[in-house]
Amino acid sequence: MIMGKSIAQIIMQSYTMQLLFITSIIGLALIIERGVYFLKNRYDYFKFIKEIEKHLRDGDRKKLERIAYSKNTPLHRVLRVAVDNLDAEEDELREVLSSQVQEEVAKSKKFLTGIATVVAIAPLLGLYGTVVGLITAFHNIAVTGSGGPEVVGGGIAEALLTTQFGLIIAIPALIFYNYYAKRAEDMEDSLDAFANKLVSYRKILFNRMLKK
Repeated sequence: MIMGKSIAQIIMQSYTMQLLFITSIIGLALIIERGVYFLKNRYDYFKFIKEIEKHLRDGDRKKLERIAYSKNTPLHRVLRVAVDNLDAEEDELREVLSSQVQEEVAKSKKFLTGIATVVAIAPLLGLYGTVVGLITAFHNIAVTGSGGPEVVGGGIAEALLTTQFGLIIAIPALIFYNYYAKRAEDMEDSLDAFANKLVSYRKILFNRMLKK
């Protein structure tokens, strides 16, 4: 209860609070969606490299294929592209790997702009509610001809509540945005490094496979 009213009552009586509520639902949905994405696509880069490096050096294409199709993480998808295009020229292999990396990076950054928008708009809606509340307070003063607490209290309370709710929405959203943006950046770095490693091993792999 806030000011003797439930949250539902406060939301129903203020269109600014209704906008903030809708913003919070959108933000929560985007945060959960990104959380599910990163959970499904998590990987240990160094562990993965250690697992496949021996097979890269040995030119064991069949083993690499089995590893590539064993899981569905971004690293495994990049490895699939490499294994499927090992016979291509080095420049062609680099190009297809770069394309796959960019595709994976785009997936990792999906909806981050939406979360950033929630971070930006929630405090602005709170500020808008503050302005509306102050206008209501001054209007009541003009109508009644007095400025006692019972006259301006409602408007001031609405102003403070919308500001508070705007910050309650924006602060967690900003934390999650920064976290997801860092995860996407780390993914881009690791995939670029992995793609370069695959290109560097291409000649060794191709030559050893020809000898088998």
